[in-house]
Amino acid sequence: MKYLEELEQSALDRDIPIMQRAGLEELIGELIKRQSSSVLEIGSAVGYSALMMVNNVDHLTVETIERDDERYREAYQNIHDYHQEERIIVHHDDALLMDTATLKVAPYDCLFIDAAKAQYQKFFEKYIPYVKKDGFVFVDNLDFHGMIYDIDHIRNRNTRALVRKIKRFRDWIKNNDLYNVEYREIGDGICIITRKDFE
Repeated sequence: MKYLEELEQSALDRDIPIMQRAGLEELIGELIKRQSSSVLEIGSAVGYSALMMVNNVDHLTVETIERDDERYREAYQNIHDYHQEERIIVHHDDALLMDTATLKVAPYDCLFIDAAKAQYQKFFEKYIPYVKKDGFVFVDNLDFHGMIYDIDHIRNRNTRALVRKIKRFRDWIKNNDLYNVEYREIGDGICIITRKDFE
C-alpha cells in the first residue's frame, strides 16, 4: 500500500476529517478484488482518499464532488501536485443539488459516500442509479466514534441529532429489500451495499 503520509498528516493536524486508514485500506482492497475501474466519491475533502485510491488501484478513475470552497481548491491543487489530473475529476458543487448530467464517467463500479453524515440516505437515493448493476456502495462513518450505540448519553444536542440520522440510515438500508448490506467494524464503521438481484 502506497501511503500519502505528508498529505494525511497535514489534514489530521488541521482537524480536516479524512477517512481512517483502516477503512481506506478496506475500500482499496474491495476495489482491487472487484477489479473496479471507476468510483464516484461524495465528499472530496482535500483529495486524500481519491489520491490514495488511484495510487493503489491500477486503471482506476475517480470522480469526486466537494461543496466547500476552500477544500475544493486544496483538493484541486493536491491532485495537480500529485500529477493525477487525468485520473481524478473533481467537481465543485453540492452533491445534492448537482446536475447529474455533468457526471463524466457514469456508470460507476463504486459509489463511495463520505460526506455530510445527516444526508447519507439522500446521497444514496440520488446516486444509486449511476452505479453499475453489479457495482457496490461503500459508506464510511457508520459508528460515529461508537456514539451510535449510546445515543441517549450524548450531551450535545446537535451531535445527538446527527447520530440519530446516521442510525436512521443504517436501519433504513439494512431493512431495504432491494439491497444486501454487509457491515464491518473497521475504522469508524463501514458498510458495503450491493443489489440483491445481482448476487
